[in-house]
Amino acid sequence: MNLSLGTAAFFTALLEAVLAAGMWALWARGRAHYLIHWGFGFFVFGVGALLLTLRGRVPDFFSILVGNLCTTLSSVLLYAGICVFFDRRRAWLPWMVGILTLETALLAYYSYGSYDTSARVYVYSAAQVLIALMTLQTLFTVNRGRGERFKPEVAAVALVALAALVAHSTRLVGTPFFPVPQDFLASGDFQVLFAFGLQLIHVGYAIAFGNMHASALHEELRKALADAEAKDRQKVEILGYVSHDLRAPLATISGYSSLLLANANQGQRKHLLAIQRGVKYQLNLIDELLEYAKAELQPLAIQPVTTDLPLLLDNISEYGVALCSQQNNGFRYQPSTRIPQRINIDGKRLQQVLLNLLSNAAKFTRDGLVTLSVTARKEGATCTLNFAVSDTGIGVDLNQNADIFSAFQQVQAASGSTGLGLFIVRRIVEAMGGSLSVTSVYGQGATFSFVLSAPADEADADWVVVEQRETEPVGSSSMPAMPRNLMPEDRALDELAGLALQGRFTDIEHWVAHHADQVAHAAFIARLLDLLEQLDFRGIHGLALSGRSDSNT
Repeated sequence: MNLSLGTAAFFTALLEAVLAAGMWALWARGRAHYLIHWGFGFFVFGVGALLLTLRGRVPDFFSILVGNLCTTLSSVLLYAGICVFFDRRRAWLPWMVGILTLETALLAYYSYGSYDTSARVYVYSAAQVLIALMTLQTLFTVNRGRGERFKPEVAAVALVALAALVAHSTRLVGTPFFPVPQDFLASGDFQVLFAFGLQLIHVGYAIAFGNMHASALHEELRKALADAEAKDRQKVEILGYVSHDLRAPLATISGYSSLLLANANQGQRKHLLAIQRGVKYQLNLIDELLEYAKAELQPLAIQPVTTDLPLLLDNISEYGVALCSQQNNGFRYQPSTRIPQRINIDGKRLQQVLLNLLSNAAKFTRDGLVTLSVTARKEGATCTLNFAVSDTGIGVDLNQNADIFSAFQQVQAASGSTGLGLFIVRRIVEAMGGSLSVTSVYGQGATFSFVLSAPADEADADWVVVEQRETEPVGSSSMPAMPRNLMPEDRALDELAGLALQGRFTDIEHWVAHHADQVAHAAFIARLLDLLEQLDFRGIHGLALSGRSDSNT
């Protein structure tokens, strides 16, 4: 086989120019610094190969010294790019510069002092072997530093570097068996095959580098997406969290205005009804916000401060009275005989937890009783507080294996709730160091309880006596069954039931305007509007289903 080393060098120069152009094209799009190193690495190797083809046309200084220096410098630049990509310290770079300097000195000696082509081949190959070993050592360090047994981009470039090491080692061992003539371009097949082998190795480098760059872009994209999702999630969390907690004060306003309506004169009733319409409008807007904010929420940071516990619980019990009055429920505040006056706890979050539990209990109970129980006991320097909110309402079917503490998990669809309350409560209780639990008998009520520990500087003797509070239901709110002939048709009732399931206050008002005859359905409309005034979507759902022709089938 008669191959030309000059032809191999010429095609190598063309190939290296293409590879360099590819690296720089990628750099132009992403401005990754490692691509600059790799692009120049391929470029200078191509310059060295081109100078070799010009042997005899340019001085030996360029074709021998500069040409060999360029091809060795190529390996150094490829190593530097690898270090930049993996963000590693280029510890071997000073050694490589020393190797380049020593190689240049020896090549100059064997070119001008003692002209020996074979010696120049040994010097060049030995320098490449050392640089390949240093590159491999860096890659192994990268793999260990990442704590992974297998990293594809590290393995790929390491295999190519190992191939380069084998190729140059083979040249060192094989050159004595295939002597190099004084005119290097007249070398035999062994050196020519080595030149073509280097082309394959550099193509392998280019493929490995391209894969590494693609991996880096994928990682950047993944981080960017994760960051965007995190920011978007934070916005939704804040929106859902604030929107849900706006319900408690609005429910209190609605409850107290309902109490005032009982003894109001005509002029006062007009203003109180205007207040209730405004509250209902705001609740409808909150429903829209919560519909948008259906994502997992994170509680705000817990910030314990010195808190007047009896005053806090008394305020909460007042809220409880208002919440329970909306569905004719009694409320009982049942504290232990003595509780600490001051305790280091996040009172704002504790109030948020208890109001959510009381709101849920009042919502799922009608003509029943809701109880807030609080007990305290001293344990060294801390005080252990046991809280429990129980009701006599519909209860929770715990046998359904539904996670009632998940976000937007509704205990009963017909309640018109969003299912955020218990999720928020659990997160806050856990952040305060407690654990929320539930016991329930379906159809007979439920009890939600948790235990918190907090520092208490007061001795048992300094604890204050707290009185119980209890309010009775005003009267039964049960209503007789509605005759079927006084109710709208089944199709309209099905639509009403669906709106009640979603708690769509405004849409139910529109339903009344479109489907209910003011004369024929007067009694039905009156009952429906009464339930709507109380925001009793569960009652509306039951009213709609009870009037269907096939409700008893």
